Amino acid sequence: MNKQEIRIVTKIIREISLFLMLNGYKHYRFDMKIENKTAYFTFRFETPENDLIDRMEEKLMRERELEVETYGWELVGDVDAKSELEIVGLLIDDMVVKREDGDTVVTLVRTSRYKETKQERSKAEEN
Repeated sequence: MNKQEIRIVTKIIREISLFLMLNGYKHYRFDMKIENKTAYFTFRFETPENDLIDRMEEKLMRERELEVETYGWELVGDVDAKSELEIVGLLIDDMVVKREDGDTVVTLVRTSRYKETKQERSKAEEN
């Protein structure tokens, strides 16, 4: 995984965590798994009684935009926390929402489109 991809992955984690905390969630679980070039971000939290999931889907279900990744989300302009979540929507490929045992499980999927250098490939093979 190259440095730019790592920056994008940490941006996604940070912004979803920020969104949940700003909406009163002090307890949630997060899991990340990377298989080949695809990262899966799973957030599990108590099922909300309000429209939180609808708002998340509205902000995150966008067409992925390579320009945002290439030129940086900082260039989008001065944004507040609400529109930061929209930027995350431009960085992911898919969002899946499930209900399990009274919890809501949100999984975000992102496949890297960056080519790895020979050094990054050999390092990944070692792990």
